[in-house]
Amino acid sequence: MILTIYGYPKTGKTLLFNLLTDKKEELSKFSASTNEFHKAVVNVPDKRLKKLADFFSTPPVYAKIEYLDTGAVSFGDSKNSTFIDLIRRADGLVHMVRGFKDDEILHPNGSIDPQRDIRSIEEELITTDFITVEKRIERVESDLKKIKKKELVKELELLKKIVPVLEGGSPLRNIDLTENELLMIRGFKFLSIKPVMNIINCDENSYAEYKKLESPPENNTATLVFAGKIETELLELEKDERQIFEEEYGLKNYKYMRESFIQNSYDLMKLISFFTVGSDETKAWTINRGDNAYQASGKIHSDIQQGFIRGETINWEDFLNAGSFNQAKEKGLLRLEGKEYIVKDGDIIHFRFNK
Repeated sequence: MILTIYGYPKTGKTLLFNLLTDKKEELSKFSASTNEFHKAVVNVPDKRLKKLADFFSTPPVYAKIEYLDTGAVSFGDSKNSTFIDLIRRADGLVHMVRGFKDDEILHPNGSIDPQRDIRSIEEELITTDFITVEKRIERVESDLKKIKKKELVKELELLKKIVPVLEGGSPLRNIDLTENELLMIRGFKFLSIKPVMNIINCDENSYAEYKKLESPPENNTATLVFAGKIETELLELEKDERQIFEEEYGLKNYKYMRESFIQNSYDLMKLISFFTVGSDETKAWTINRGDNAYQASGKIHSDIQQGFIRGETINWEDFLNAGSFNQAKEKGLLRLEGKEYIVKDGDIIHFRFNK
């Protein structure tokens, strides 16, 4: 999974990147590079996987997540190929929004207004997609004049269905498309179809105000509040001492982005994890929520999917409470599931297949 962190200059993109990846990329109020970006691949922390690995005395193999920080790459220029490429690569987008005041850092729009900035940058994504669609329609219509192809006719119909959505200022993530339609447009890598997490980076003076703007993942969009500078400082303290300063800063019950970001990302992108266990490793696999056992088996290997027979399945916690697969079977906790079984978050699955 790839997540791209983007937004206007000086919003805290690299600060978040450093928090999530344990990197130490330079933070500067005044850096001027136009094409610098950062990249890191990190483990997706999962306490369930660690407990299972400890039980089997095998190394845990975590799912991976790749972060791309657009850094000083400027936004607002649809011709900036470096920026657009970083967005196109992403499975999900993380939009850093400025909510803090600093007289030394001028905001490109002249004032601090997170809701305006969220709308403004959404419009940039929509505009870029609209330009892509218009160019493709011209090309398809030209090709159809030379030769009638059923595939091109269907593509043109879909593109013309998309045009009024973009013209009306709505992102493509807000419209319902069939699986076939999604496959048809996958190659375009549209920007506004990607799930987006808006993160308002505030200070202690604006935290309570912007907390009201938070919204959980819904319609492939979420808004969270992040006290970036303070969180960085608090994480250097012991837990007891940290709680004292949280209350002093007005951050009681503050949810640390470093601890909650992964779960929020999985919720936003409708992802879950299942586990496989063996004599050599205990491994976490990431799939889409709603995927069945047949689709999940393909994540491991195409041979397993092609020869799929059944999946021996048990919830990870039920297994640990039972103490072994034999005891779990005796208690009726270990089940044999077919291809259409919808995999649940935290399932342990052993796939039986024809070799």
